Amino acid sequence: MKIPLGRGDYFRSIAKEARIRTVNRFFESNPVLTQDPNVSMIARPGLRRFMTVGSGPINGMYSQPGSFLDALFVLSDQDLYRVERDGSSTLIQAAVIAPKITSPLIAVATGTIGETPEYLFFTRGSTLYLYLQNGYALGTLTGTPANSDVVRLGDVYYQFTSGSVNAGTPAGTLANPWLVALGVSSLDAFQNLREATTGLGVPGTTYSTLLVANPAAQGVAATGGELRVRANAAGAAGNAIVTTETGAALAWGAGTLAGGGGPTVSPVQTPDDVGVIGLGYIGGYVIVAIAQGEGVNGRFYWIEPGETVIDPLNFATAERSPDPISGVVVFSDQFWLPGVNTTEVWYLTGNADAPVLRLQGITFDEGTVPGTATKVKDSMIIVDSDGGVFEVKAGSIEPIAPPDIQERIRLAVQRQNSGV
Repeated sequence: MKIPLGRGDYFRSIAKEARIRTVNRFFESNPVLTQDPNVSMIARPGLRRFMTVGSGPINGMYSQPGSFLDALFVLSDQDLYRVERDGSSTLIQAAVIAPKITSPLIAVATGTIGETPEYLFFTRGSTLYLYLQNGYALGTLTGTPANSDVVRLGDVYYQFTSGSVNAGTPAGTLANPWLVALGVSSLDAFQNLREATTGLGVPGTTYSTLLVANPAAQGVAATGGELRVRANAAGAAGNAIVTTETGAALAWGAGTLAGGGGPTVSPVQTPDDVGVIGLGYIGGYVIVAIAQGEGVNGRFYWIEPGETVIDPLNFATAERSPDPISGVVVFSDQFWLPGVNTTEVWYLTGNADAPVLRLQGITFDEGTVPGTATKVKDSMIIVDSDGGVFEVKAGSIEPIAPPDIQERIRLAVQRQNSGV
């Protein structure tokens, strides 16, 4: 007697046929079971609990061999934990992700470069964060800046002004502070001060023309109510960096930066405060895909080797098609940008002035469902909006999903898009 063993779930909604499920089974050829069809369905071994981390649910995990002693980073609910190879776990940061964010954890880890420590960049589709084991000293300036308020960071002085940023002889000293444009809001003032500490603003407009970046510390994130800063060098030495202010409505959390030398998590400012939806690490560069929208579809930034800030000028745009991208997938010595209608391939040039370029002649006219592009050994697997699953390998693209799987994916995508 022949036993018709199905290789996968069978279901056709149009024909209203009954679902035939092959749960916890996988297909395998078996030449001794029967003469025909020579197959068997082998039960998949059940999973065993490894450990409990936090209160759950688990919203993502990440590990990079060779970085952070091969530790596993786990996002449990909104709390980030570090799990060592022996199973011990440590809470790195509580409530690091806003509760309303529901995207899974996206993370990349760098390696040690000379004296530069390893970094973990992570996000959940919004704010980009940086974790260090031997962290930077941190500080926060809060309140409402006013005209003539003076802020000290390390040995450098800054003064907010509603007038010319070149009035007098600004030099960053107590007697002649660098002048920083007050702007029309607290957000403008804090953003301008952040750019003054990094030297990445517009000289003569944002701050004094002759200003240079602060040698001791830098602003990393600005909002309408605060400026977060960190030491330029990791370690406990940053705890000695002095912070003062003269504004009646301004206050530092302490008289110096603090927390250097221990594990720290701090936000990474993005150009125009855009959210981050994808990360990739290749050749020392961190590729940062930003939230897409009119005017920035296809745009991504990169963080240079050993750096922790995004230079607003370090960006490029997927150019084959104007469709938005949904993330970054590092594949061999290239990085791929899956889009709604196309998938582009980019590579590192080795030229510091133009480090990334699109690989000409290699573009796949297959869009992907956001979050589904995945590297599997020497292939990349993508899922399109029709539920089709394709394997991209050696310049070719082939469908690999049987009709039953495609049907289930298509229905799941429809439910997701409809908000059901």
